[in-house]
Amino acid sequence: MSQEKVALILVDIQNDFLEQGSLAVAGSNNILNHVNDLIRKVKSDKNLVIASQDWHPPDHISFASNHTDKQVFESKDIEYEGIHVTQVMWPDHCVQGTKGAEISKEIDASQIDFIVQKGMNCKVDSYSAFADNNYSEITPMAKILYQHFIDKVIVVGLALDYCVKYTCLDAIKFGFKTVLVTECTKPVDENQFQPTIEYLKSKGVVIQESFH
Repeated sequence: MSQEKVALILVDIQNDFLEQGSLAVAGSNNILNHVNDLIRKVKSDKNLVIASQDWHPPDHISFASNHTDKQVFESKDIEYEGIHVTQVMWPDHCVQGTKGAEISKEIDASQIDFIVQKGMNCKVDSYSAFADNNYSEITPMAKILYQHFIDKVIVVGLALDYCVKYTCLDAIKFGFKTVLVTECTKPVDENQFQPTIEYLKSKGVVIQESFH
């Protein structure tokens, strides 16, 4: 029987989401060594590593600075192409071409096979590495996975309760066995760690503390 083909998805391990970043996730730097260990393991098995990269224009709809009526972390009803969504107002982050948008230098870039950029449409946010929040546009992620005959994806990165969560859910929707490694992720809201894990588990995501 042929060996299962695996892809490791590194979700948004970018400077702005790490400690000292503009949208810093608490404890995020603590995942970096675990992530690098996992990258080495995946590559030693001759499998694929794909990084997603939030890549926003300065006028992005999710930035509180672009809304005079809202403060950071408040929510607002946003309409795009007839679909209404509740949008969290974030600090400016991962603006195209800035240092904050760069994938962390702590991650061994030479081991990354593909970088999938997301969040480039100024009118709609994109938590998932597969598609924007309205499914108006699909990223190249699914196509890359299908073209490489991937059976299973391992998902790590930032942040658990937003981009990692929605990447896991879409990986399931697109038909991949999906594993989340908890030592390689952190949430924006610590109180959402366990509820997010339980929700993902209920949707078919396999939860592992580490991956060996």
